[in-house]
Amino acid sequence: MEVAITKFTPPLGTPKEEAALCRAAFEGVQVGAMVWHLHHDSLCEPLTEAPGNRIAYILTQKPPKERAARLRLMRPVRDEAVAPAWGVYDEAVAAAWEVCAEAVAAARKAYHEAVAAAWEVCAEAVAAARKAYHEAVAPAHSAECPNCPWNGRSIFGGAA
Repeated sequence: MEVAITKFTPPLGTPKEEAALCRAAFEGVQVGAMVWHLHHDSLCEPLTEAPGNRIAYILTQKPPKERAARLRLMRPVRDEAVAPAWGVYDEAVAAAWEVCAEAVAAARKAYHEAVAAAWEVCAEAVAAARKAYHEAVAPAHSAECPNCPWNGRSIFGGAA
């Protein structure tokens, strides 16, 4: 992700400086609080672990060019109207995933039933072809491989 650092006022500091400002912004903020830009692809979401853990992760695991910007933008939400909006969104998303899971389960069941039927037809066709093939080559096999242990499935015995 290319970050346009000229958009920040004041200009971005070093990752270490931005981390110090970020830690200060999260002083006293508890897990569960809403956070702006906790992850690059989410506008805001609830904090699921201590903010220091996310700060440390950004400082050690994210690309160096992204670190200062991520730390500058990651801030606790102060507006109390955001959390209820998240709740509505979260419930709608959960309902959508539930509908999706039900549809996928039904589709998966139909798929498995169709595949099972197809495999059954295939197995019957293969068995018939195998039987015809074995019958066609049996005279040549008997003549060319006398005393052969072939039982119709293997040269190593067992039920045919």
